[in-house]
Amino acid sequence: MSDWPHSVIQAALLQYIRSHVKQSNWRFTQLEVLHDALARVIQLEPEELCVVSCFIDGQRWYVMTTTRVFGIYRGSRFEFSPLQVRKYIWGDFKQEGRVQIEVAEVQLIGGEKITLAYEAGFASIAPIYYERFWHARYPQLERG
Repeated sequence: MSDWPHSVIQAALLQYIRSHVKQSNWRFTQLEVLHDALARVIQLEPEELCVVSCFIDGQRWYVMTTTRVFGIYRGSRFEFSPLQVRKYIWGDFKQEGRVQIEVAEVQLIGGEKITLAYEAGFASIAPIYYERFWHARYPQLERG
């Protein structure tokens, strides 16, 4: 995927996300670490680092790392590279500060569509800016 070390990509992603959030203490979503419910069952690849994780329940969770996005939505497993994404359609992510679960549709370059549940409200900034990083900031890293 890249010659950049995972630690460099993770630091750049987290700095970008944190520059857009006012607080990062959310009910389902965590930055930089696997949610406790996932840490017992998920194994990341060697050197792969967690950026955003969200565990709503056993049928609705995701992990966004330095190389991939993976998880489950209502029994359907998904996994893709953030570089394969054409666009995300986030739905009603604002929810005026209320904790709410919302659904995003991820459209991949190859035409596949993936559904992903996420925590709306202020927590939605984490996955939204994870996506934006790969389109706006990552190409700048590649150019140096």
